[in-house]
Amino acid sequence: MEEDTEYLKLSVEDRCVHKLWKARLSGYEECAKLFPKITNERSPKFSKFAPLMKKFVTDSNAVAQEKALDAVLVYVENAHVASRTAGDCTAGIVQKCLAAPKRGTQEKALEVILMYCEIEKYEVVQEELMKGFTQKNPKVVAACVRTLTTALREFGRKVINLKPLIKQMHTLLEDRDKNVREEYKKLVVEMYRWIGQALKPQMSSLKPVQIQELESEFEKLGNEKAVQKRFLRSQQDLKAKMEAQGDEDGEEDDDEDEEAPEVVIDPLDLFEPINILEKLPKDFYKKAEAKKWQERKEAIEILLPLTQNPKLEQGDYHDLMKVLRKIISKDTNVMIVALAGQCVAGLAKGLKKKFAPFSLSFTEVILDKFKEKKTNVVTAMRDAIDAVYQTTTLEAIQETVSGAMGNKNPNVKAETVGFLARALCYCTPTILNKKLLKTITTDLLKTLNESDPTVRDNSSEALGVIMKVVGEKHVMAFIADVDSLKMQKIKDASKKVELKVKITASKAAKKPAAPKKDTGKPASTSSSPGPHKVVRGGARPGSAASATAKGKKSLGKGSKGGGGAGGGGGPPLEECTEAEISIEEAQEKAAEILSEDIMSGLTDANWKVRLTAIESFISTTKELDRTDVPTQALVRVLAQKPGFKDNNFQVLKLKLEALKYLAENSDFTRRSGEVCLQELVERLGDPKNGQLCGEVLVAIAEAARLQWVGPEVMSKAFEQKTPKVQECALKWLADTITEFGFVLQPKALIGDIKKALGHTNPGVRTAGITLCGTIYLYMGSTLRVFFEDEKAALLQQIDAEFEKLNGTSAPAPTRGLTRGSSKDRDGDEDDTVDAKPATINVQDMVPRTNISEQLTSNLFSELADKNWKVRNEALQKVSNIISEAKFIKGDICELPTALCSRMNDSNKNLAVEAIRVTASLATALGPHCKPHTRNIVPGMLIALGDIKQNVRQQAMSTLNMWVEQKHISRVKPSSKNTVMQALEKAKPNLPAKPQPKPKTSTSGRGGGSAEKQSSAGNGGGGAGRGGTSTGKKGLRAPSASRTGNAAGRKESEDVDNSPMLQVNNLKQQRGLDEQRLRVLRWDFSTPRTEFITQLRDQMTAASMNRQMVSNMFHQDFKFHIKAIDALNEDLGSNLPACIANLDLILKWLTIRFFDTNPSVIMKAMDYLQQVFQYVTDDGYHLQDFEASSFLPFLVMKFGDPKDSIRGPARNIAKLICNIYPASKVSPYMMEGLKAKNARQRAECLEAIGNLIEVYGMLVCQPSPAVALKEIAKQIADRDNSVRNAALNSLVQVYFREGEKVFKLVGNLSDKDMSFLKERIKRAAKNRTVIRKPPTAVDPDVPTVRSGGAAGGGRANRVIPTAAQPAPTLVRDREASDQTSGIKRYGLKVNQQQASGNSNNNPLFKIDYELLEKLLDDNSSSKVQYDVEEIPDMASILNYKPVCPTPASRLTRPGFSTVSRPGTAPTQGESEGAAQAINMVISQVATPDANTVITALSQLDEVLGSEERCSQLAPHIDQLLIVATLQYRLVLNTKMANLNVNKEDCVKIYRSLTNCLMMVFNNKHLGTRATRDVLKDVVNVLIHILLDPRLSQLEDGPQIIRAINVLVVRIVEKAQFTHVFSALLKLLHESVGSGSSSKFTELVMKCNWKVIRILEKRNSDLDLDQILLDVHNFLVAYPVNSWSERQSDTPLRTIKTVMHTLCKVYGNTILSHYSKIDNVQGSDLHRYLIKTLKKPKNEDDGGSGDSNRLAAAQQVSNDSMESGKSPKRLSKSAHNTLSEIFRKIGSKENAKEGLIQLYDFKQKHPEADIEPFLRKSSQFFQNYIERGLKRVEMERLSEGKAISNSPSENGSNSGPLASSQVPDTTNFNMNELVDQFKTIAVRAGFDNTYIDSAVKNFYSTEKESMVAGGGNTDISEYLKTLPSDMCEDPATKDQ
Repeated sequence: MEEDTEYLKLSVEDRCVHKLWKARLSGYEECAKLFPKITNERSPKFSKFAPLMKKFVTDSNAVAQEKALDAVLVYVENAHVASRTAGDCTAGIVQKCLAAPKRGTQEKALEVILMYCEIEKYEVVQEELMKGFTQKNPKVVAACVRTLTTALREFGRKVINLKPLIKQMHTLLEDRDKNVREEYKKLVVEMYRWIGQALKPQMSSLKPVQIQELESEFEKLGNEKAVQKRFLRSQQDLKAKMEAQGDEDGEEDDDEDEEAPEVVIDPLDLFEPINILEKLPKDFYKKAEAKKWQERKEAIEILLPLTQNPKLEQGDYHDLMKVLRKIISKDTNVMIVALAGQCVAGLAKGLKKKFAPFSLSFTEVILDKFKEKKTNVVTAMRDAIDAVYQTTTLEAIQETVSGAMGNKNPNVKAETVGFLARALCYCTPTILNKKLLKTITTDLLKTLNESDPTVRDNSSEALGVIMKVVGEKHVMAFIADVDSLKMQKIKDASKKVELKVKITASKAAKKPAAPKKDTGKPASTSSSPGPHKVVRGGARPGSAASATAKGKKSLGKGSKGGGGAGGGGGPPLEECTEAEISIEEAQEKAAEILSEDIMSGLTDANWKVRLTAIESFISTTKELDRTDVPTQALVRVLAQKPGFKDNNFQVLKLKLEALKYLAENSDFTRRSGEVCLQELVERLGDPKNGQLCGEVLVAIAEAARLQWVGPEVMSKAFEQKTPKVQECALKWLADTITEFGFVLQPKALIGDIKKALGHTNPGVRTAGITLCGTIYLYMGSTLRVFFEDEKAALLQQIDAEFEKLNGTSAPAPTRGLTRGSSKDRDGDEDDTVDAKPATINVQDMVPRTNISEQLTSNLFSELADKNWKVRNEALQKVSNIISEAKFIKGDICELPTALCSRMNDSNKNLAVEAIRVTASLATALGPHCKPHTRNIVPGMLIALGDIKQNVRQQAMSTLNMWVEQKHISRVKPSSKNTVMQALEKAKPNLPAKPQPKPKTSTSGRGGGSAEKQSSAGNGGGGAGRGGTSTGKKGLRAPSASRTGNAAGRKESEDVDNSPMLQVNNLKQQRGLDEQRLRVLRWDFSTPRTEFITQLRDQMTAASMNRQMVSNMFHQDFKFHIKAIDALNEDLGSNLPACIANLDLILKWLTIRFFDTNPSVIMKAMDYLQQVFQYVTDDGYHLQDFEASSFLPFLVMKFGDPKDSIRGPARNIAKLICNIYPASKVSPYMMEGLKAKNARQRAECLEAIGNLIEVYGMLVCQPSPAVALKEIAKQIADRDNSVRNAALNSLVQVYFREGEKVFKLVGNLSDKDMSFLKERIKRAAKNRTVIRKPPTAVDPDVPTVRSGGAAGGGRANRVIPTAAQPAPTLVRDREASDQTSGIKRYGLKVNQQQASGNSNNNPLFKIDYELLEKLLDDNSSSKVQYDVEEIPDMASILNYKPVCPTPASRLTRPGFSTVSRPGTAPTQGESEGAAQAINMVISQVATPDANTVITALSQLDEVLGSEERCSQLAPHIDQLLIVATLQYRLVLNTKMANLNVNKEDCVKIYRSLTNCLMMVFNNKHLGTRATRDVLKDVVNVLIHILLDPRLSQLEDGPQIIRAINVLVVRIVEKAQFTHVFSALLKLLHESVGSGSSSKFTELVMKCNWKVIRILEKRNSDLDLDQILLDVHNFLVAYPVNSWSERQSDTPLRTIKTVMHTLCKVYGNTILSHYSKIDNVQGSDLHRYLIKTLKKPKNEDDGGSGDSNRLAAAQQVSNDSMESGKSPKRLSKSAHNTLSEIFRKIGSKENAKEGLIQLYDFKQKHPEADIEPFLRKSSQFFQNYIERGLKRVEMERLSEGKAISNSPSENGSNSGPLASSQVPDTTNFNMNELVDQFKTIAVRAGFDNTYIDSAVKNFYSTEKESMVAGGGNTDISEYLKTLPSDMCEDPATKDQ
């Protein structure tokens, strides 16, 4: 027991926080007893418990919690400091108490909340309770709603703000919990009790069933009147007064209550204003003023529904009003006029008082239009003038109305008087003052005597209304002379009138100057609202001054410029209750206080008299008591002319001081401020009294609330034309906010700031930025959201201002906190301490659009349609809806569910698009995305496990965006299980987490080999990731430095650790989308927002690093530089990713070309040079859509004024020609000649000249004549540099074409032609002559023999002139000599070996970097090689080294040692051979032709030896790679360079082809080549075959034939899986890259060759790999996408592959899907199943694949033909041809068959013999053609000339031949062999090699004939030939 009561010794505070609940219970009970005993509400004892209050209400023990609530209730009731705890305590009560299990806890919690409301903290309480609406527990939500209902019932609508509650109506009535719905229903009913019918318009969005239920509840209320039951502390006097009146004379009060004017809620106050100006179409004003009435009518019909919105947002309506005014006044079409009148009525109703500036002009126009007799026009004009009157006053339009009443047209008079009668129904006696009354009645008396009866009747009605308003006694003084009959008519009309306003007592106007006598009278005699008006601190309801004098928070409804919900931190602005008085009444009231001298002196013309009068005025007012000062009357007297526009600065100064005194020392209200505010604003720019004007405005703001004064000052200032006034007003407001705190509405204030920022005057802009900085102190970084669309320069200044104020806290307010007497100040001391600006939620301030009406059921059905095109269009519609709305409300119907289904669409492109749309939906919804998370997230999580990388990347990006809006941990419990299950399911398929980046790494290409090896080893295929950490760190640094600690923490949480760029296959799809106009073409004069948005979306879809993308599109150029630096660092290590995203990078850089900062452009140029150099080295070819989106903008930079930008631009253009055809580059240069910039034209001409010099006339597009004429025009240009550049370009043409240039340039003027001839003459003299290399060779250099070789040696080999004996090999050779010799041959040696360690053998590798440098034509210093030093391969391989070290110096050519037979090579020997092979192979890649040929000759010797060729087996890939490099070097560089001897190119081609032929003839070596290497080899060989330049050379056709045979040999001899896979991959790439049709056709022919030999080679085929390649092809190019292509032959080829595989492997093929994920449902699987299910009787007996292949070939060739199809042969002709070919196939009858074939062709020239030749070999086809030629020669023995042109069907040998081969007229095998020998001698080959080849051919022929049964028929022999000889598509192409 001792332990249990130990806590009793502790103090009360310690017990309240004790860990033992009993101790806390004891403390709470003690507090409940202690607090009521403290008599002083400001006692320090209360302050000690303030921090503990939240712990009280959140006690974990239920018993203790209940007692704690008792203590809190007593505390709140008695402690003055309790107001500080309102927010925390209410939040704790919402979480822990309102939904507590114990009923007592709930009731006590409710009492505490109501007590907080009573102590004036009702706003905080309501805010916390509404936060409870978002709680996950529905019991808490229902309890919060129930509490608000009780508070509203107790305190009324003026305490509880209904507007935010109404906004929640739709959401909570749709809540899934029944209790929440029921409780909110009760709250809606309670709101209806207070505001009645004003609530019904807000219920329009509810369901009909809900509206019906609520209507029935409303009917149950009957006429029950809502009465406030509980009062605030500031309302206790009112409570006592009402209770006293109720006790004394309840019945009288009941009558008075019935008569008292009820405060009616305007339903419009509950609507959100709508901006209709931005919804008008762009051509609205054009159509509205069009000549055709149909267009004008169409424009007004568009406007009409927009104007019917009940509340319109303020804006610049001047243009719109001007159009409507013109239509009403001048349009002749009555329908359009009527529509315009309806529009004006709608605008006036929607704009209310904001329409006032236009009311007068429209009144005049509309009244004049009453002359129209059409009923529809008159009705529309009546409605319009009535609506316009509601926006102005009768006094303002009185002159216009009076003028219209005097119009000659009776219709105008009648309608004007009728309007006046209706307008007078809205008047009160105060409005109809004596002056106005006299004017109106005078005019009406004139119309009363008009001859028109309608005019008379309307005049009687108008006078009757006046009599009703002011009383008969007042009006009789003006109409006493009216006869009795008309008087009776007026009185009758007066009785029938129904006034639109209530007039409490007409005698109020009798004695306006005697307020003191009425002090004891009931308040109901005044014109103020009734006693239920909530006023401050016991003030009488009729006193406006009392209403504004108290310091507690106002309870009234906010109005224009007020704080209100969502505004600044200030209290809402209440309505002004003081009545407006006329100048006559003001003079009467002022006359009771001021003498007559003062009254007259204030308006005297003499300034000295005015000065004396104002001094007397000040002294008189200072003697008056505060309550006796008639403030409004005195201000109106001061404002009399000249008023505050007094020209004498001394008088004006005293008037301002008098006004300031009145504002500070009297009951100064808004009515008084309205009198003088305009003049004060105009005087703000006064150099003498401007400062005093500002002080007066501050005093008025303190008296009448800054919430009203601030917006009024800004609106009036921007109406002024003087920039000085606007500048001073902005500065005044900035200073005033620091004094009053941020109590203004931010949205309106930001609009004013934007006006200032857009001003032409720099002072106004600077003042706007200063004001922006002041607001930044209160709103923080959220303010910047509103200025994102400003110009970059302005945004930079704003950022600088924010940066300057960063870390500075907002000053405490010093004004506006206390008002009234000292007594009131004491009561408000705590408010002064607690005055803090409320937190502003930027999202609440963003205007949002409700798109639910656009989300129709048809749209959702389209999203679920079976047709993917329909689904795609539906997704585009949704995307457009979201992008147009930008920010949307939470009501999006079933869209989340529909998008969730589409995220797993079978069409992966649609799935990616759906996920992208979901990302944009998250941004548009903002915080409203929370309710839709459970429907959206599961689809994203499933997409995270998709097989496609781009789908996963897009899903991850989208999920991150949703997490940013609504964190996943906040998912409701009901949906959390679903989310977690989906997460677990997707977890195995998620991509691996990227490895952490090393802290230090090398970037770029400058690292050593060891570093590269280590990075490559650690990378494991992820090359490029290691070198990016530094760059990324640099990217993130700026954000952290710019923001505070909180921002820094957030930045660290949001860091994107992904690579800068990622490899993907989206580029091709982007190109197709742009080609099909699904996205915007990248073509613009200046980058518009839609292009930038599109590019950013594409980068996001490509999974680029989010931080880098953010930097790319930042407003600050420094971030652009960081982005370029990051890309540059990432380039060297991540080149594949750069290539995959190259189009996006180029597009972004084109945007940067438009930057004004040169440092960004220079950085971009440097980076572009690096990029194009890298991709050139990689062998990449630029695609057309990439070039078209970049080159026009690059050409634009040719005209840049800075040479530091033009120079790199020129270099970039040259680099592009390496990866893009120069003939396609030149049109962009030609387009640049149209520019106005002379510098750009000159640079383009220079570039064209360089292209012509390097690439020849092919670059002149579309034709040389057209291009050169355009260039020649530039000779007459005014600019000298343009003329010179044009002449230089034409000089290059002259060097190419000679005198032909003068014909090509067309007709030039004599002057221009003389210029051209002079320039050509001068250039020809100075031209450097490039001589061919001499044929004589230096004796020290090995030569190539031109004849045969003695002793059986082989030709075409480099032989030293004198073989020297091998030098003695020294064991201790210097390491430096070793390494230098190795480096000379492009090899690398181990660092350890180079340092002298001879025990470790060096590891030799090819130095690819050196090779790249060697291949670079731009390299200034080329490496020179001494051919003599190239080692002889035979010597090395035969030589047995003395020592095992391989680092000894390699022997010179001529060294020969025979290896000892019978002994295996040692390890040292093998390593030495490997090093020697490496060394020689490296020489193949050098630019020097002699070096290449020498190295290849040595490799041929090794390949020719069966013993030594096995040494090359490990180096086959290496050899093929280097050979490919050399092929490409010759093709792309040497063949295009005029300075290179083309004979060298032919020699290199010949040597390379011979070497590779030997490799693939060797069955052990050819199979060692891997897939990717084979693909590159075949790729470059086909490009060489298609090179038109090669066929023009003398030996070109032989090279083409040789390369053709090489390709066939590769297909036949290489490892079958590797070559098959390589060809499929090559076909895949050629289709995707948009290669030429001829290239694709040749690739397909290679695949057809593979298909033919598939059955024979299926034993060594990896079927899994082939199926994977076919699957990848079908995924990239689905079957349904080929309908849009010109030819589907590639698809048919792939189908033939699948058909042949099914035929060979049968059903077993279905078990070879091991390398394919999710094969079910794919095109591959469907086609295989379909093929396998095909019945055997439907098969074609084994010829199906052949027929299918023939059909594919036929389609391919048909697509290449121009048109006419050959005529079909008759049956007899077909049989005749068959017999003829049978004869030709036999040796005995071959000649006879050829003669018959010749005769047949002469008789039937239309006959096509192609089908008979299709399956024969090229050899047989050439034989037939030569035979036909021979017959033709015999027939033409008369001596006619024989054409040397190739025959129709002649072509090169082999299936890939694309160039014709010269024919001979007579064919003889021996002659052919001799010809081959001659060619071999010229090429340097040994003739014995030809002999052996012929011998092998005949032996093969003989064996084939023997195998065929000894039949000598050549047709039977042809059938035994390999199938590659059975097709010659090149022949068929002809």
